[in-house]
Amino acid sequence: MYARIALTIGTFSAALFAGAVAAAELRPSATVAGETVTLGDLFDDAGAAAHVVVANAPAPGLKGEISVSRISLAARRNGIEWRNNAGLTHIVVGRSGVAVPEEEVASAVAGAIEAQSSSLPSAAILQVDFANGTAGIQVAEDSERSVRVEQLSFNPRSGAFTAVVRAPANDMMSPLRRISGRAYPVIDVPVLTRDIVPGDVVRRTDIDWIRLPASRVSQNIVTSLPQLVGMSPRKPARAGEPLRLSDMHPPLVVEKGAQVDMTFVSGALTLTARGRALDSGAIGDIVNVLNSRSNRTVQGIVEGPNMVRIDAPGTARAAVVHNAAGGNS
Repeated sequence: MYARIALTIGTFSAALFAGAVAAAELRPSATVAGETVTLGDLFDDAGAAAHVVVANAPAPGLKGEISVSRISLAARRNGIEWRNNAGLTHIVVGRSGVAVPEEEVASAVAGAIEAQSSSLPSAAILQVDFANGTAGIQVAEDSERSVRVEQLSFNPRSGAFTAVVRAPANDMMSPLRRISGRAYPVIDVPVLTRDIVPGDVVRRTDIDWIRLPASRVSQNIVTSLPQLVGMSPRKPARAGEPLRLSDMHPPLVVEKGAQVDMTFVSGALTLTARGRALDSGAIGDIVNVLNSRSNRTVQGIVEGPNMVRIDAPGTARAAVVHNAAGGNS
C-alpha cells in the first residue's frame, strides 16, 4: 500500500513538473515584421492561440510598449497559463523594416526647400545634413522605399529645417515622421590630384572634385574644367586645394631670349624670318621680338611653341583687345 501511495505521489509530481515545463513563457521583448503583434510573437509557446492579435505594431524601424496586464488578459481569454515571475510591467516590441536611402530623403527635402527659396546660387546644389547624422526613415520590407515632404519649416539664414515626411510617399495610410537638420548650398570645384609647379600643364587626369559650401567659393575660384585643363600655375599648387583664377595662366610656349620663327602677314603677302623673343608668352599673348636681319623690334601674337605671327602695324594689339572684350563688337 505504501508503495502504491509513493507511486501515485511520484506520478502526480511528474505531471506537475511536466506542466510547469510546458507552461508558456512571456518574452521580455519582441520584434515583428507585420502590422500587428500576436500572442505567438510574445510567448515562447502560445500553441493554438499564436495567431491572436494583441495590439498594432509600431511603424517600421520604431519601437513601442505593450502593458503586461493587456497581454495577460488576452492570454487568459485564449487559454494560455503563465506566471509573471520576472515582475514585468511592459514588453518592448520593435518592428523590422528597410531603410529608405539617405539620398532619397535628402533629395526630397532639398526639392521642397528649393521650391520655397529662389535665392540659391545658380551653380550650387543643396547639401542636406540630418540632425542625428541620419534620417532614420524605414518602411516595411515589401513597401516602396520613398518619401514625400508633407510639411516644411526652413530658416534660410541658418539653414535649419524641420520636415514632416510620409513614407512610403504614395501610401496615404503610411505614418508621418518628423526629421530635422541643416541645409545649405554647396558647389563642386575641381582640384589637383598631384602637386604641380610653374611650367607643368594641367591634364584632365590631374583633376578631382571636392564639394565646398557656396559661401567659401568666391568669384576668383576655379569652378569648371575649361578654367583649369591646359593651364599652368604661376606658383606651386598643392593637391586637393581650391585654385584661384589669378593663380593659373596658359602655359608659356615662348621663353624670353628664345629663337622664334616669325611669320609676316600683310594682305596676300606672307614672309618668314628668324627673331629673338624679348618677352615670354603663352598662346594669344603679344610679345616683342627682335628681327635678327633688320635688328628692329616688332610686336606679334604667339601662335605656338616659338612661333609668332606679325600682322600689319596695330593689328596684333587690336586683335587681342577684341578677344579680351568677348570676340564680338
